[in-house]
Amino acid sequence: MTADPARTELKLHDDPRLLAAVGAVVSHSAHRVGLTQDAREALAEAAVDACRETFPLLRNENSGDRELRMVVEDFPDRVQITIEHSGEAVPTAGLDSFVGGGKAGVAAGISNSLQDTRVDRVQYDTHEGRSRMTLIKYRDGRKANV
Repeated sequence: MTADPARTELKLHDDPRLLAAVGAVVSHSAHRVGLTQDAREALAEAAVDACRETFPLLRNENSGDRELRMVVEDFPDRVQITIEHSGEAVPTAGLDSFVGGGKAGVAAGISNSLQDTRVDRVQYDTHEGRSRMTLIKYRDGRKANV
């Protein structure tokens, strides 16, 4: 665990070879925060799945819009993964959900891959044609207070 936050930014094109790098960056940040091996692997898998599920939503208009912007930040108590893109907004845009794994209700609109990894929080928003999804995993697995 570290007290100094770190931030890594990636710009990704729809190339499956790049997804291994996504998993490695997320796993490294999760390790710095002190997550267990299982939690690190689950969070990395959630990030890779989120990228995979977002690539089909990208705009085709110009090459600058055919990429995802991903920011991985680690803090003393959590890892945050933000995936931003231009293109089709996710159906649950604006939903601020707390995911406990496979639960119905507010989590029903979140992909099974994210629910199954037990990401602690998923936030969606859109602004000026940009969609943003943030995955949050807390070190101690706690859910954020509403």
